[in-house]
Amino acid sequence: MRSQRTRPEVMKERVTYISTYEPDVQAFIGGTFDSARVLDASARSDQNTDLAGLLLGAKDIINVDQFPTRCGSDLPEHLFKGPQASCVTRLLNAGAIMAGKTVTAEFAVSDPGPTRNPRNLDHTPGGSSSGSAAAVAAGFCDIALGTQTSGSVIRPAGYCGVVGYKPSFGRVALDGVLPYSKSMDHIGLFAKDMPTLAATLPILVSDWQNANNDPGNKPVIGVPRGSYLDLAKPHIRAQFETSIRTIEGIGCKLKPVILCEDIAVHNDTHDLIANAELYQVHKAWFKDYREVYKPKSREALEFGQNVSKAILTESLKQAQRVQFWMRQLMAEHAIDAWIAPVAPDLAPEGITSTGDFRMNAIWSYTGLPVITFPTGTNDRNLPYSVQIIGRFGQDETLLNISRHIHQLIGVGELPLAWSSGVPGSRK
Repeated sequence: MRSQRTRPEVMKERVTYISTYEPDVQAFIGGTFDSARVLDASARSDQNTDLAGLLLGAKDIINVDQFPTRCGSDLPEHLFKGPQASCVTRLLNAGAIMAGKTVTAEFAVSDPGPTRNPRNLDHTPGGSSSGSAAAVAAGFCDIALGTQTSGSVIRPAGYCGVVGYKPSFGRVALDGVLPYSKSMDHIGLFAKDMPTLAATLPILVSDWQNANNDPGNKPVIGVPRGSYLDLAKPHIRAQFETSIRTIEGIGCKLKPVILCEDIAVHNDTHDLIANAELYQVHKAWFKDYREVYKPKSREALEFGQNVSKAILTESLKQAQRVQFWMRQLMAEHAIDAWIAPVAPDLAPEGITSTGDFRMNAIWSYTGLPVITFPTGTNDRNLPYSVQIIGRFGQDETLLNISRHIHQLIGVGELPLAWSSGVPGSRK
């Protein structure tokens, strides 16, 4: 019988594994994953810290000491220099080991990098936090930081079949992160499983209050019917309905509620605000480097450039009204959390698109906390996932509810492309 492996042996196996499969996935920015550096950091780390030995990735719009920040762009990297983000510092101080910077769509917009979905290498991992989602899904990282303005954490987590978290707006500091939209940006987290998420959130999130894991009385879970759920394709809707029937009467009370008359109105206002604020961040650079920006970034900036100050001001007021309305709606119907698919369809084929954000943006727009996890796969190993959306500021309660629902309908670790024989596999 083989003796238990030592920590150095385990880490050596992990870096060998990453070196073997990273060329297929391309989750990391080239040159930022270094086996010797990771092994040295592991040998020097304190084994008694909360996140001891966990490998961490950080989206390449987040500053990390000793790593350049390139933002998925060909613009000069000196433009993005700055102090290390406090979210990174928190995780490193808790014992996490930096594996590398992860690929982002340019400036967290929509021009994707080379990353592929580890579940099926012929498909996108989603974005804009493409590399972070793929790194966790592939087993390269235990946790990874991303950002979400529309759906750039929750959707790639769903597409890649990992646990994802977007906090209530403002509960994770955004210092050290190149902004997209100061009114809509959130730091988010990808985790290999629910226990790892639960262990990491008290370190990452400001003023986290550990609570009893038991949700108490059966939580009331809202099902957002109407124009929102109508976005889902029939097979997504069918798998979702099967999942929620499992939890009804067993662990939760389901309450169908019409979320809104026309989800497109909210998505359009969200987009207007985000792109107008994106232009405010980039306007000096855009003047000098317009032709260096990639096509979708340039299109977003040109749109934002044409939004007047008056229209932006009124749109921000409308956002505040919608945020208040959403909190009232949940209180009126005694909804503890919503449940919904993460996207209208599974991860698209190819890597030219980051996917469809329309079932995510409303939760960024209203600043509500979200947790996602996989609920199964199709015959091409593409994950189905649900997102659980909590009340504003009640991230701790959301975690407890999500853990409860995950026990009822969630699945464990999903197979990777090279171990499952699906199209795009190395097997």
